[in-house]
Amino acid sequence: MDFPSFEEGLTGYYIGIYIIVFLFGITIGSFLNVCIYRLPVGESLTKKNSHCMTCGTPIKWYDLVPVFSWLFLRGKCRSCGEKISGRYILVESLTGILFVLTFLRFDVIADGLWYPALLCLFIAGLIVIGFEDYDTQEMTVGVLVYLAVIAALTRILTTLLPTAVRGCDITVTDGLIGMFAVSVPFLIFGFVLTPLIYSFIISDDCKSARKIKKRLKKMSETDKERPKLQKELDKHLAAIEKTGPVYGFGMGDVILMAAGGLMLGWKAAVVAAFAAIVLGALYAAVLKIKAAHSDCESVKAFAFGPFLTVGLAFASFFGTHLMDLYIDFLTVPAVPPM
Repeated sequence: MDFPSFEEGLTGYYIGIYIIVFLFGITIGSFLNVCIYRLPVGESLTKKNSHCMTCGTPIKWYDLVPVFSWLFLRGKCRSCGEKISGRYILVESLTGILFVLTFLRFDVIADGLWYPALLCLFIAGLIVIGFEDYDTQEMTVGVLVYLAVIAALTRILTTLLPTAVRGCDITVTDGLIGMFAVSVPFLIFGFVLTPLIYSFIISDDCKSARKIKKRLKKMSETDKERPKLQKELDKHLAAIEKTGPVYGFGMGDVILMAAGGLMLGWKAAVVAAFAAIVLGALYAAVLKIKAAHSDCESVKAFAFGPFLTVGLAFASFFGTHLMDLYIDFLTVPAVPPM
Protein backbone atom coordinates (compact mmCIF):
# COMPACT_ATOMS: atom_id res chain seq x y z
CA MET A 1 0.00 0.00 0.00
CA ASP A 2 1.57 3.27 -1.14
CA PHE A 3 0.40 6.50 0.42
CA PRO A 4 0.45 9.50 -1.95
CA SER A 5 3.29 11.97 -1.61
CA PHE A 6 2.52 15.66 -1.30
CA GLU A 7 3.06 17.50 -4.55
CA GLU A 8 5.10 20.68 -4.36
CA GLY A 9 2.97 23.66 -3.48
CA LEU A 10 -0.05 21.55 -2.49
CA THR A 11 0.94 20.56 1.04
CA GLY A 12 -1.43 23.05 2.60
CA TYR A 13 -4.25 21.82 0.37
CA TYR A 14 -3.74 18.21 1.47
CA ILE A 15 -3.45 19.14 5.15
CA GLY A 16 -6.63 21.20 4.91
CA ILE A 17 -8.49 18.23 3.43
CA TYR A 18 -7.27 15.91 6.17
CA ILE A 19 -8.34 18.33 8.91
CA ILE A 20 -11.81 18.64 7.34
CA VAL A 21 -12.02 14.86 6.96
CA PHE A 22 -11.09 14.35 10.63
CA LEU A 23 -13.68 16.84 11.85
CA PHE A 24 -16.29 15.28 9.59
CA GLY A 25 -15.22 11.82 10.81
CA ILE A 26 -15.62 12.59 14.51
CA THR A 27 -19.02 14.14 13.75
CA ILE A 28 -20.07 10.94 11.99
CA GLY A 29 -18.58 9.02 14.94
CA SER A 30 -20.94 10.87 17.27
CA PHE A 31 -23.88 9.64 15.20
CA LEU A 32 -22.41 6.13 15.17
CA ASN A 33 -22.50 6.16 18.98
CA VAL A 34 -26.23 6.83 18.78
CA CYS A 35 -26.63 3.92 16.37
CA ILE A 36 -24.58 1.56 18.56
CA TYR A 37 -26.65 2.24 21.66
CA ARG A 38 -30.13 2.71 20.18
CA LEU A 39 -30.43 0.23 17.30
CA PRO A 40 -30.13 -2.95 19.43
CA VAL A 41 -32.97 -1.79 21.71
CA GLY A 42 -35.16 -0.51 18.89
CA GLU A 43 -35.02 3.19 19.79
CA SER A 44 -35.47 5.85 17.12
CA LEU A 45 -32.31 7.53 15.85
CA THR A 46 -34.03 10.88 15.30
CA LYS A 47 -37.10 11.30 17.51
CA LYS A 48 -35.35 11.15 20.87
CA ASN A 49 -32.81 13.81 21.87
CA SER A 50 -29.43 12.88 23.35
CA HIS A 51 -29.63 12.48 27.12
CA CYS A 52 -27.57 11.33 30.09
CA MET A 53 -27.83 7.56 30.45
CA THR A 54 -27.85 7.94 34.27
CA CYS A 55 -30.10 10.89 35.14
CA GLY A 56 -31.94 11.22 31.81
CA THR A 57 -31.25 14.98 31.53
CA PRO A 58 -31.24 16.19 27.90
CA ILE A 59 -27.74 17.17 26.77
CA LYS A 60 -27.28 20.76 25.59
CA TRP A 61 -25.92 21.38 22.09
CA TYR A 62 -22.65 22.81 23.44
CA ASP A 63 -22.00 19.52 25.26
CA LEU A 64 -22.43 17.50 22.07
CA VAL A 65 -19.27 18.64 20.26
CA PRO A 66 -17.56 15.35 19.32
CA VAL A 67 -14.40 14.50 21.29
CA PHE A 68 -13.90 18.04 22.64
CA SER A 69 -17.01 18.13 24.86
CA TRP A 70 -16.03 14.83 26.50
CA LEU A 71 -12.53 16.19 27.17
CA PHE A 72 -13.85 19.53 28.44
CA LEU A 73 -16.32 17.82 30.80
CA ARG A 74 -13.58 15.35 31.86
CA GLY A 75 -15.84 12.46 31.02
CA LYS A 76 -18.61 13.45 33.44
CA CYS A 77 -22.23 14.53 33.06
CA ARG A 78 -22.70 18.26 33.61
CA SER A 79 -25.99 17.66 35.49
CA CYS A 80 -25.39 14.68 37.78
CA GLY A 81 -21.61 14.32 37.69
CA GLU A 82 -21.72 10.63 36.78
CA LYS A 83 -19.01 9.29 34.50
CA ILE A 84 -19.69 9.26 30.78
CA SER A 85 -18.48 6.08 29.14
CA GLY A 86 -15.13 6.38 27.39
CA ARG A 87 -16.76 4.46 24.54
CA TYR A 88 -18.11 7.76 23.20
CA ILE A 89 -14.75 9.42 22.67
CA LEU A 90 -13.26 6.09 21.51
CA VAL A 91 -15.81 5.67 18.69
CA GLU A 92 -15.60 9.33 17.67
CA SER A 93 -11.80 9.38 17.62
CA LEU A 94 -11.58 6.00 15.89
CA THR A 95 -13.95 7.14 13.15
CA GLY A 96 -12.01 10.36 12.59
CA ILE A 97 -8.65 8.56 12.47
CA LEU A 98 -9.87 5.84 10.09
CA PHE A 99 -11.40 8.46 7.79
CA VAL A 100 -8.12 10.37 7.66
CA LEU A 101 -6.14 7.18 7.02
CA THR A 102 -8.54 6.31 4.20
CA PHE A 103 -8.00 9.69 2.54
CA LEU A 104 -4.26 9.35 3.11
CA ARG A 105 -4.39 6.05 1.25
CA PHE A 106 -5.55 7.79 -1.94
CA ASP A 107 -4.36 10.88 -3.75
CA VAL A 108 -7.49 13.02 -3.66
CA ILE A 109 -6.18 15.26 -6.44
CA ALA A 110 -5.31 12.45 -8.85
CA ASP A 111 -8.01 9.96 -7.78
CA GLY A 112 -10.79 12.29 -6.63
CA LEU A 113 -12.97 12.11 -3.52
CA TRP A 114 -15.60 9.58 -4.60
CA TYR A 115 -13.95 6.26 -3.79
CA PRO A 116 -12.36 7.25 -0.44
CA ALA A 117 -15.70 8.78 0.58
CA LEU A 118 -17.54 5.54 -0.26
CA LEU A 119 -14.92 3.54 1.63
CA CYS A 120 -15.36 5.81 4.65
CA LEU A 121 -19.11 5.18 4.57
CA PHE A 122 -18.42 1.44 4.51
CA ILE A 123 -15.98 1.68 7.42
CA ALA A 124 -18.57 3.64 9.40
CA GLY A 125 -20.95 0.69 9.05
CA LEU A 126 -18.20 -1.69 10.17
CA ILE A 127 -17.69 0.35 13.34
CA VAL A 128 -21.38 0.13 14.22
CA ILE A 129 -21.53 -3.62 13.55
CA GLY A 130 -18.34 -4.31 15.50
CA PHE A 131 -19.35 -2.53 18.71
CA GLU A 132 -22.97 -3.63 18.42
CA ASP A 133 -22.04 -7.30 18.08
CA TYR A 134 -19.55 -7.00 20.95
CA ASP A 135 -22.28 -5.63 23.22
CA THR A 136 -25.21 -7.85 22.26
CA GLN A 137 -23.80 -10.71 20.10
CA GLU A 138 -26.31 -9.61 17.48
CA MET A 139 -26.08 -7.54 14.30
CA THR A 140 -28.84 -5.17 13.23
CA VAL A 141 -30.24 -6.23 9.86
CA GLY A 142 -30.54 -2.61 8.76
CA VAL A 143 -26.80 -2.00 9.18
CA LEU A 144 -25.94 -5.18 7.26
CA VAL A 145 -28.25 -4.05 4.44
CA TYR A 146 -26.56 -0.63 4.55
CA LEU A 147 -23.13 -2.25 4.10
CA ALA A 148 -24.41 -4.36 1.21
CA VAL A 149 -25.94 -1.29 -0.48
CA ILE A 150 -22.70 0.73 -0.12
CA ALA A 151 -20.70 -2.19 -1.56
CA ALA A 152 -23.09 -2.66 -4.48
CA LEU A 153 -23.22 1.10 -5.15
CA THR A 154 -19.43 1.27 -5.18
CA ARG A 155 -19.13 -1.56 -7.70
CA ILE A 156 -21.80 0.02 -9.92
CA LEU A 157 -20.21 3.48 -9.83
CA THR A 158 -16.68 2.19 -10.47
CA THR A 159 -18.03 0.31 -13.48
CA LEU A 160 -20.32 2.94 -14.99
CA LEU A 161 -18.30 6.04 -14.03
CA PRO A 162 -14.63 4.94 -14.05
CA THR A 163 -13.37 8.47 -14.82
CA ALA A 164 -15.24 9.96 -11.85
CA VAL A 165 -14.69 7.16 -9.31
CA ARG A 166 -10.96 6.66 -9.68
CA GLY A 167 -8.36 5.05 -7.45
CA CYS A 168 -10.17 1.72 -7.03
CA ASP A 169 -8.40 -1.25 -8.60
CA ILE A 170 -11.15 -3.74 -7.63
CA THR A 171 -13.03 -4.96 -10.69
CA VAL A 172 -16.61 -6.20 -10.76
CA THR A 173 -15.28 -9.74 -11.19
CA ASP A 174 -13.06 -9.34 -8.11
CA GLY A 175 -16.04 -8.06 -6.16
CA LEU A 176 -18.40 -10.83 -7.24
CA ILE A 177 -15.81 -13.52 -6.46
CA GLY A 178 -15.11 -11.79 -3.16
CA MET A 179 -18.81 -11.83 -2.29
CA PHE A 180 -18.71 -15.66 -2.21
CA ALA A 181 -15.03 -16.38 -1.47
CA VAL A 182 -15.44 -16.24 2.31
CA SER A 183 -19.19 -16.06 2.90
CA VAL A 184 -19.91 -19.46 1.31
CA PRO A 185 -17.20 -21.32 3.31
CA PHE A 186 -18.49 -19.57 6.45
CA LEU A 187 -22.04 -20.67 5.57
CA ILE A 188 -21.00 -24.31 5.02
CA PHE A 189 -18.75 -24.49 8.07
CA GLY A 190 -21.09 -22.59 10.35
CA PHE A 191 -24.44 -24.13 9.46
CA VAL A 192 -23.50 -27.61 8.20
CA LEU A 193 -20.15 -28.81 9.51
CA THR A 194 -20.27 -27.24 12.97
CA PRO A 195 -23.68 -28.73 13.94
CA LEU A 196 -22.51 -32.16 12.70
CA ILE A 197 -19.19 -31.96 14.56
CA TYR A 198 -20.95 -30.79 17.72
CA SER A 199 -23.61 -33.50 17.49
CA PHE A 200 -21.33 -36.45 16.68
CA ILE A 201 -18.06 -35.53 18.42
CA ILE A 202 -18.48 -32.84 21.08
CA SER A 203 -21.92 -33.11 22.69
CA ASP A 204 -22.12 -35.81 25.37
CA ASP A 205 -25.92 -35.48 25.45
CA CYS A 206 -26.20 -36.14 21.69
CA LYS A 207 -23.88 -39.14 21.86
CA SER A 208 -25.69 -40.59 24.89
CA ALA A 209 -29.09 -40.04 23.29
CA ARG A 210 -28.04 -41.92 20.15
CA LYS A 211 -26.73 -44.87 22.21
CA ILE A 212 -29.93 -45.07 24.23
CA LYS A 213 -32.08 -44.95 21.09
CA LYS A 214 -30.14 -47.88 19.64
CA ARG A 215 -30.65 -49.88 22.84
CA LEU A 216 -34.36 -49.04 22.90
CA LYS A 217 -34.80 -50.30 19.33
CA LYS A 218 -33.40 -53.67 20.31
CA MET A 219 -35.62 -53.97 23.38
CA SER A 220 -39.13 -55.30 23.51
CA GLU A 221 -42.02 -53.20 24.77
CA THR A 222 -42.20 -55.33 27.95
CA ASP A 223 -38.53 -55.04 28.88
CA LYS A 224 -38.17 -53.92 32.50
CA GLU A 225 -35.26 -51.57 31.74
CA ARG A 226 -37.17 -49.72 29.05
CA PRO A 227 -38.89 -47.13 31.33
CA LYS A 228 -35.57 -46.30 32.99
CA LEU A 229 -33.81 -45.86 29.65
CA GLN A 230 -36.69 -43.81 28.27
CA LYS A 231 -36.49 -41.50 31.28
CA GLU A 232 -32.74 -41.10 30.76
CA LEU A 233 -33.29 -40.42 27.06
CA ASP A 234 -35.87 -37.74 27.85
CA LYS A 235 -33.35 -36.11 30.16
CA HIS A 236 -30.70 -35.94 27.41
CA LEU A 237 -33.23 -34.71 24.84
CA ALA A 238 -34.34 -31.95 27.22
CA ALA A 239 -30.70 -30.89 27.65
CA ILE A 240 -30.21 -30.84 23.86
CA GLU A 241 -33.36 -28.75 23.40
CA LYS A 242 -32.23 -26.34 26.11
CA THR A 243 -28.82 -25.89 24.46
CA GLY A 244 -30.44 -25.33 21.09
CA PRO A 245 -28.73 -25.51 17.71
CA VAL A 246 -24.99 -24.87 17.74
CA TYR A 247 -23.56 -22.95 14.78
CA GLY A 248 -19.98 -21.96 14.06
CA PHE A 249 -20.96 -18.58 12.59
CA GLY A 250 -24.09 -16.48 12.62
CA MET A 251 -25.90 -15.45 9.47
CA GLY A 252 -24.81 -11.90 10.23
CA ASP A 253 -21.16 -12.99 9.88
CA VAL A 254 -21.96 -14.54 6.50
CA ILE A 255 -23.74 -11.42 5.19
CA LEU A 256 -20.99 -9.18 6.58
CA MET A 257 -18.28 -11.07 4.70
CA ALA A 258 -20.38 -11.13 1.53
CA ALA A 259 -20.70 -7.33 1.66
CA GLY A 260 -17.01 -6.98 2.57
CA GLY A 261 -15.93 -9.18 -0.32
CA LEU A 262 -18.10 -7.25 -2.79
CA MET A 263 -16.65 -3.96 -1.54
CA LEU A 264 -12.98 -4.91 -1.22
CA GLY A 265 -12.54 -7.86 -3.59
CA TRP A 266 -11.68 -11.50 -2.97
CA LYS A 267 -8.04 -10.91 -2.02
CA ALA A 268 -8.90 -8.49 0.77
CA ALA A 269 -11.80 -10.69 1.90
CA VAL A 270 -9.50 -13.69 2.35
CA VAL A 271 -6.96 -11.59 4.26
CA ALA A 272 -9.75 -10.16 6.43
CA ALA A 273 -11.06 -13.63 7.29
CA PHE A 274 -7.56 -14.89 8.13
CA ALA A 275 -6.86 -11.86 10.35
CA ALA A 276 -10.22 -12.28 12.10
CA ILE A 277 -9.61 -15.99 12.78
CA VAL A 278 -6.15 -15.28 14.21
CA LEU A 279 -7.45 -12.47 16.42
CA GLY A 280 -10.43 -14.57 17.52
CA ALA A 281 -8.15 -17.49 18.42
CA LEU A 282 -5.89 -15.22 20.46
CA TYR A 283 -8.89 -13.74 22.25
CA ALA A 284 -10.24 -17.21 23.02
CA ALA A 285 -6.83 -18.21 24.40
CA VAL A 286 -6.78 -15.15 26.64
CA LEU A 287 -10.28 -15.96 27.93
CA LYS A 288 -9.26 -19.55 28.63
CA ILE A 289 -6.11 -18.50 30.50
CA LYS A 290 -8.11 -15.92 32.47
CA ALA A 291 -10.72 -18.52 33.41
CA ALA A 292 -8.01 -20.98 34.47
CA HIS A 293 -6.55 -18.44 36.91
CA SER A 294 -9.86 -17.27 38.38
CA ASP A 295 -13.13 -18.63 39.69
CA CYS A 296 -15.17 -17.37 36.74
CA GLU A 297 -16.69 -19.85 34.32
CA SER A 298 -14.92 -20.36 31.01
CA VAL A 299 -16.62 -18.57 28.12
CA LYS A 300 -17.64 -21.15 25.51
CA ALA A 301 -18.85 -18.68 22.86
CA PHE A 302 -18.26 -15.05 22.02
CA ALA A 303 -19.14 -12.63 19.24
CA PHE A 304 -16.98 -13.08 16.15
CA GLY A 305 -18.30 -9.98 14.37
CA PRO A 306 -15.87 -7.54 16.05
CA PHE A 307 -12.90 -9.54 14.76
CA LEU A 308 -14.40 -9.67 11.26
CA THR A 309 -14.89 -5.90 11.24
CA VAL A 310 -11.30 -5.35 12.41
CA GLY A 311 -10.13 -7.75 9.71
CA LEU A 312 -12.14 -5.96 7.02
CA ALA A 313 -10.92 -2.53 8.14
CA PHE A 314 -7.33 -3.81 8.09
CA ALA A 315 -7.86 -5.46 4.69
CA SER A 316 -9.28 -2.24 3.22
CA PHE A 317 -5.78 -0.79 3.59
CA PHE A 318 -3.44 -3.75 3.23
CA GLY A 319 -5.47 -6.78 2.11
CA THR A 320 -4.90 -6.75 -1.66
CA HIS A 321 -1.23 -5.85 -1.25
CA LEU A 322 -0.59 -8.64 1.26
CA MET A 323 -2.36 -11.23 -0.89
CA ASP A 324 -0.35 -10.16 -3.94
CA LEU A 325 2.86 -10.57 -1.92
CA TYR A 326 1.73 -14.02 -0.81
CA ILE A 327 0.87 -15.07 -4.37
CA ASP A 328 4.24 -13.78 -5.62
CA PHE A 329 5.96 -15.73 -2.87
CA LEU A 330 4.25 -18.95 -3.97
CA THR A 331 4.85 -18.36 -7.66
CA VAL A 332 7.73 -20.38 -9.06
CA PRO A 333 10.00 -18.08 -11.06
CA ALA A 334 10.28 -18.82 -14.76
CA VAL A 335 13.41 -20.67 -15.83
CA PRO A 336 15.31 -18.58 -18.41
CA PRO A 337 15.89 -20.33 -21.75
CA MET A 338 19.28 -21.90 -22.27
